Amino acid sequence: MERIRQRGRIELGYRQSAVPFSFADKHEQPQGLAWALCQKIVPAIQRELGLPQLDSVPVRVIEQMRAPLVKGDAIDIDCAPSTLTPERAEQVAFSLPYYAAHVRLMVRRGSGIGSIDAMRGLRLVVVQGTTAERLVRARQAEIGFQLLMARDYDEAFHLLREQRGQALALDDVLLQGLRTTTKTPDAFRVVGPPLADTPEYYALVLRKDDPAFKAVVDAALVELFRSGEMARLQGHWFQNPTPPYGVNLHMLPSPEVQALWEAARQKSPQASRRASDQESRQE
Repeated sequence: MERIRQRGRIELGYRQSAVPFSFADKHEQPQGLAWALCQKIVPAIQRELGLPQLDSVPVRVIEQMRAPLVKGDAIDIDCAPSTLTPERAEQVAFSLPYYAAHVRLMVRRGSGIGSIDAMRGLRLVVVQGTTAERLVRARQAEIGFQLLMARDYDEAFHLLREQRGQALALDDVLLQGLRTTTKTPDAFRVVGPPLADTPEYYALVLRKDDPAFKAVVDAALVELFRSGEMARLQGHWFQNPTPPYGVNLHMLPSPEVQALWEAARQKSPQASRRASDQESRQE
């Protein structure tokens, strides 16, 4: 908080093509649900600091650089679909979770591939540093497919479009988002059961060991859940035409997402701050 006060600005990370959560429009301006959440949080931080103005500066981030940039103070919040995992929690902190997804495959229509079990001898694309990479590596020896590593979502989808890979493994909501970046979304389909029994929970990424900052972020999120603003933002980004080709995802919140929101609505912003104060005293 003091660093933000001294700079007079907050640095927010975003992705180039993580539709519909965090992506750049044709003017290279960040858009999406996760980015919109951060824009709602910034005024709460401004009020907490008592600043007359707080500028937000967008910083483009790739998956592999998320933790180093947060740990190195290059960004204050990573406003992107980041899965909360114990391994990542050793390096960074997470806000309250705001969404849930499952890792599945996307294939070209007519490929004959219905699940990861049909990938023997074929090439499977995965983005380096994602939870999908960990899940497919656990099945690679058993099934016998070749992995094609991509640097980011754009490159991964390019490999699938150009048929250099026969399937792409990623969170299902992000796969549906990638379909909006092509003029022929019906040429691709998401197939198969989830690759894990439990969903991926998305949260904003923060610097570790800064409970006061996390408390402000979490309290702002609780207010968004309780006011219904979170549901409104989901409707805007998931149930309306999405750039660049006006494709509508037509995605309603799943029961898992709704349960996550309901749990968040039951939390008290004041309780978050008390927990933060307690953690600070313990440190």
